[in-house]
Amino acid sequence: MSSFIEWFLTYYTAPMVANASPVLVNGSHLIDGGRYWRDGYPVFGPGKTWEGFFIGVFMGWLSSIPVYFYTSNPVFLVVSLFAAVSALLGDLAGSFIKRRLGIRRGDPAPVLDQLDFALMASLYYWFVSPGFRRLNYLLYSLLIILLLHVLTNNIAYFLGVKDRRW
Repeated sequence: MSSFIEWFLTYYTAPMVANASPVLVNGSHLIDGGRYWRDGYPVFGPGKTWEGFFIGVFMGWLSSIPVYFYTSNPVFLVVSLFAAVSALLGDLAGSFIKRRLGIRRGDPAPVLDQLDFALMASLYYWFVSPGFRRLNYLLYSLLIILLLHVLTNNIAYFLGVKDRRW
């Protein structure tokens, strides 16, 4: 089991931290610039800001430093930076899909809300890291991330960091 835990922490620390970090800032520069898609809904919505994106990338990368010391591989710092970016792009894709479905910001979209970032980071890793390609580990990881996401969102809600539980 320890090899799974090492694998999980190596690959998912940066994406999970990146995905959780945007709530730390109250950004005002919308990624979509306040534009609407042809369906009349915002492209991403008011919750997706450049400030949140950049703090997510930075915090995701910062969280990879202890893993770097564990792996002793300097390439890992670059790989983790792009993993953080890919996780946030996955979150943006999830927001885009939610807006197309007419789901408002903060309203739940089960599974999509919890796994959009992890699926995009997994896709990135699949192409750049042969060590990532363990299907059973990937499936266990997605289940753990699903559960952790629900737990951490509830904690953030009760701490007043988020205005909705999901």
